[in-house]
Amino acid sequence: MLDLNNRDWAPFKISDLFQPARGTEKNMTSLQVGDVPLISARNCDNGVKAFVSIPNERLHRSHAITLNNDGDGGAGLAYYQPMEFALDTHVTDLRPRDSIGDLSRYAMQFVAASISKQRTLFGHGRSISLKRLNLLRVMLPIDESSNPDWQFMEDYIREREAIQVQRCREFLMKRIADIERERERVIDFELNSSSLFRRNWKSYPISQIFDIRSGKRLESRNREPGRRPFIGALDNSNGIAGFTADSNSSLDSNVLGVNYNGNGVCLGFYHPYECIFSDDVKRFHLKSSEGNEYIYLFLKVTIQQQKSKFGYLYKFNATRMARQSIMLPSANNGEPDLAFMETVGRTITLRLLKRQMNYIEKLVFGRMASFQRSSVLEGPE
Repeated sequence: MLDLNNRDWAPFKISDLFQPARGTEKNMTSLQVGDVPLISARNCDNGVKAFVSIPNERLHRSHAITLNNDGDGGAGLAYYQPMEFALDTHVTDLRPRDSIGDLSRYAMQFVAASISKQRTLFGHGRSISLKRLNLLRVMLPIDESSNPDWQFMEDYIREREAIQVQRCREFLMKRIADIERERERVIDFELNSSSLFRRNWKSYPISQIFDIRSGKRLESRNREPGRRPFIGALDNSNGIAGFTADSNSSLDSNVLGVNYNGNGVCLGFYHPYECIFSDDVKRFHLKSSEGNEYIYLFLKVTIQQQKSKFGYLYKFNATRMARQSIMLPSANNGEPDLAFMETVGRTITLRLLKRQMNYIEKLVFGRMASFQRSSVLEGPE
């Protein structure tokens, strides 16, 4: 296995290696929905904020690195972009200069990760201006001529990618096998629009379905590093804002965490593991059942359907949560049909896992075929 510690490294000016170009999309809310990724200064999802329709002359070509100039938590992060994209004004497009030649996507990913290591230097109060970018350096492994060792970077990322793909494959195989065994113990059905519409649906107040419990404030400066997930009001990463060794009255598991504040207001995430919650997140426990991941995942989607009603000026607080109604499938006795929700949740989860498994298999065999072709073309010396 390739080792970063056994390499010689040197600093290089980013502007000597890459030609920078600022994004030009200012009024992003005016863009129409489409299939072009819009890259903004986000700290997740490879910077993708939305998918838009945009004229070809405003597109940025694929095979580039995007660098966030500012943003809350995203400043200094760099991502490799394998597709054409639109770029907002808070992000810089970095393309290899002619002097360094063509770089593989693996080498570009290595550079993006190295640039991101310096993200702690930047934020809202210290953005990456053009002047700072021209002075910014990145540490890279070097070859015997003291030039960036692009081949090592490519080999390193290829190796790490292969390891991650195999881990994902093993995880998916186990999850699919477990769900298939579970499905043998329940009545399965063909999930489609017709089967859903044939069910009886009814409006239920959230307070009738859940016990709603509060989180507890824990400021980052007082947090002890650890391995327990700390759940904040995020719209990504399953709500995990960090990991801590702390414990408090919000300690919980097998629970739906629902945001009533922040960017992810009204969004919910299921937490099967033991974790603690910030005071911007409410804990939802079913009243009539212990529940499981499939039921909670079904319920989280129905709650999120109400998201458009709430925001910073109209928070999804405990009072509004309690009186808010959601539409659920109803059993013959008039109660929410939890068994049906579980079956739907399990079926959808299994479909998504199999879709991911198909993608992983294509990735694995695609890489193998590519390697075999290159080996045949190169031939013996």
